[in-house]
Amino acid sequence: MAAKLNQAKADPVIEESPAPLPAPLPAPLLRPRLRFMTCGSVDDGKSTLIGRLLVESGAVFEDHLLEASRAGTGSELDFSFLVDGLKAEREQGITIDVAYRYFATPRRAFLIADAPGHQQYTRNQAAAASQAELAVVLVSAEDGVQPQTRRHMAIASLFGLKTVVFAVNKMDLVGRDKEPFTAVVTELRALAVALGLDVIGAIPVSARDGDNVAARSAAMPWYHGPVLLEVLEAFEPADRIAGPALLPIALTGRLDGGGRVSYGEIASGRIAVGETLTARDGVSATVTRLWEAGAPVSAAEAGAAVAVELTPEIDLGRGAVLAAPERAPALASQLRVRCVWLAAEPLQIGRSYDLELGTGETSVTVSRVERRLDLDALTMTPIDENLNANDIAMIRVNLAKPLPAMPFEHSRQLGAFIMIDRLSRRTVAAGSVLSIERQSGDTPWQALQVTNEDRARAMNQTPFVIWLTGLSGAGKSTIADLLDRRLHSLGRHAAVLDGDNLRRGLSADLGFSEADRSENIRRVGQVAGLMANSGLIVVVSLISPFRQDRAAAREAIGAARFLEVFVDAPLEVCQQRDPKGMYARAMTGSLPRFTGIASGYEAPEAPDLHLKTAEMSPLEAVEHLLGALRARGLKV
Repeated sequence: MAAKLNQAKADPVIEESPAPLPAPLPAPLLRPRLRFMTCGSVDDGKSTLIGRLLVESGAVFEDHLLEASRAGTGSELDFSFLVDGLKAEREQGITIDVAYRYFATPRRAFLIADAPGHQQYTRNQAAAASQAELAVVLVSAEDGVQPQTRRHMAIASLFGLKTVVFAVNKMDLVGRDKEPFTAVVTELRALAVALGLDVIGAIPVSARDGDNVAARSAAMPWYHGPVLLEVLEAFEPADRIAGPALLPIALTGRLDGGGRVSYGEIASGRIAVGETLTARDGVSATVTRLWEAGAPVSAAEAGAAVAVELTPEIDLGRGAVLAAPERAPALASQLRVRCVWLAAEPLQIGRSYDLELGTGETSVTVSRVERRLDLDALTMTPIDENLNANDIAMIRVNLAKPLPAMPFEHSRQLGAFIMIDRLSRRTVAAGSVLSIERQSGDTPWQALQVTNEDRARAMNQTPFVIWLTGLSGAGKSTIADLLDRRLHSLGRHAAVLDGDNLRRGLSADLGFSEADRSENIRRVGQVAGLMANSGLIVVVSLISPFRQDRAAAREAIGAARFLEVFVDAPLEVCQQRDPKGMYARAMTGSLPRFTGIASGYEAPEAPDLHLKTAEMSPLEAVEHLLGALRARGLKV
């Protein structure tokens, strides 16, 4: 998962715009590169340490150095000033956003992420962890291991970081003595064991003075290990070991002069010209041409950004995966995952969220929360309440559209995800796949001799779902009834799914919480889709107050046979009409959570049809509706 921390199509989409290959990268950028991050609590000195590394490697311009000198006290250089780029960060003396910095030595290139230490910005820590191959855990020798240190290490483990190096900072504040260093490292090693992290070094440093950062410190003769920069230069990520080829597709387009080419970053293994790869549905093709960083190559390794030309041409799009036949990923429809909840609002069981997994996208619903991590005991404990901000937990999610997925331990790219609020577009969770609970083929659709097309031909009509949404009293039920009668008079086979009637049967077990309303709409969408499969024209009359739930219904039914109709009347008009006495009851408090009074309604932003029923009669509204159906090709 890239640092997306902050959308799903039924079929792959080929982007046909010309896609010229980029020019080859300059030689310095072709050096082996390590992506690493810093972990630690606020004020442990992470930004200062990174600033020191930048200065020691010559990655800072003279004018920036001069500015940092002016920001320091006396003659001291403020190294954190070189990393904290936001004005608010410099004013408050804390890191708020993830600061990415590039530097290089003769042996290696580095991309380093300085992640915030403050609990308020835990989401940014997760963003940094999702990209890193190594974590430098920084702890103040004076203050010791803090709760946020423990949280950061847990998040690093959550996102698949298997290796850490400890940097015990501010040794100058404890006299550069061995005992404080040993005490901190002992606690850190116990924490690493509990989290399953490998430790490749523990180094006493003073980032401000440069002790043991890039050069050995004579002031700590008791330490005989490597300095921090030596550890960083020597480390080789374990996930670069060769394995079966795996290439998630990010984009497919046309080359200048013709020919289709697919782009992506090799997640594992090696791809070579002449090799046969498998795509979805077991379709195979042979690599005929291959480019890495814009230059033609005969083969490319894991981590390389490549362009691939295949024979025969395969209809691939964003979210597809090319793989060695023995490693083709499963199309998952239900996942068991571990995640950190990032939103201020609690997680809601049954509510729809958007999920980005690898390069694929779909909507999901959380079916249940299994356990939550106790940061003190470092154990997963049962939970009987919703997740809150910064909670780390195991949950189960159901995918609206199956996506290629793998457990995180087998593939970082196809095992890491983010969840996004469908309304605000804010990232609400990020995590990793523990297991695939259901694949798309686990419960195959039972094929019948009479197909959906046969049923539609027998009825001499095009199956369709007309989804009427709007406030109570806006006129949905009246329009649905009139439309049903009109369709019947035209010899069409139709059915009406009315929200109030469904509450007496199909959804009798549901209340009116947001989660229950979302589940109600999910059920109605599934039933409407099945009825359309049988050849019927289905008219749904349902308040359906949330945009994300209506979008999920459109996705489940299929956009080509779905018409969202906004039956719109001002609230005061609906209250005056009040055909069922609901508003009167809501005003007395006997109908809690009633939409329009105690619960909000999210009007469609771009409905397929907008009916302003305060300005037209129900019969006029039906004529507008029939016109919209005819425009879609329906014979009505």
